[in-house]
Amino acid sequence: MLHAARPMRISAQNILALAALVVAAMAFAPPTSLSQTAALEDFHGQWTFSGSQRDLQSLENGIDHVVEQLNLFIREIARGEMRRRITPENRVRFGVESETRVSLGVDEWGPVGFELGEAPRTVRGPNGDDIRIGLSFRRGQLVHREIHGQGHRTNVFSLNGDGTRLTMGATIGSNQLPDTIRYRLTYRRLR
Repeated sequence: MLHAARPMRISAQNILALAALVVAAMAFAPPTSLSQTAALEDFHGQWTFSGSQRDLQSLENGIDHVVEQLNLFIREIARGEMRRRITPENRVRFGVESETRVSLGVDEWGPVGFELGEAPRTVRGPNGDDIRIGLSFRRGQLVHREIHGQGHRTNVFSLNGDGTRLTMGATIGSNQLPDTIRYRLTYRRLR
C-alpha cells in the first residue's frame, strides 16, 4: 500500500539552516585559483626585477611603516640604513632539479641547491656571512626562508596565470625593529 506524500513545510528556520549550510560549503571549498596553481617546474629559469615605480614604492612604504614607529631621534638614521641594506634583488634564478630539490641564485650569489621542506641549513651568504636558508613549496608558491644574525626574512614567490611574471612577497623581521617590513616586487622571466 502506497502512502500519499505529505506536503513539506518550509519554515523560515529551515531556509536559514539551508542557507547556513550553503555558505559553510562555499567557505570550506578550495578556492578556484588553487586548481590553477603553478607547478614547481614552472618556476625554473631566470627572472629579472621589473623596476616598476609601484614595486619601488612598495619597498619604500614597507621601510617607512617601520621607521615611523621608531624613536623620533633615530628615524632618519634608521631609514637611511634600511634603504642602504634593503634593495631589490635584480635577478633571481631557480633550478628545479627534481620534485624535491631546487637550486636558488640571487644576483651574483649561488646557485645553491636545497631539499624542499627541510629545516634551514647554514650556507655562506652573499655578503660572506653564514646564514641559514630553507626552501619549501606549498599551494603553488615557492617559499624561501633566511635566518641570520638577529633577523629573519621570508620571500614567498608566486607566478601569474601564464607564468611570465613572478611576484615576491617579502617580510623582514628583527628583534631590533618594532614591526615587520613587508613589501612586494615583481620579476619578468628572461628568455
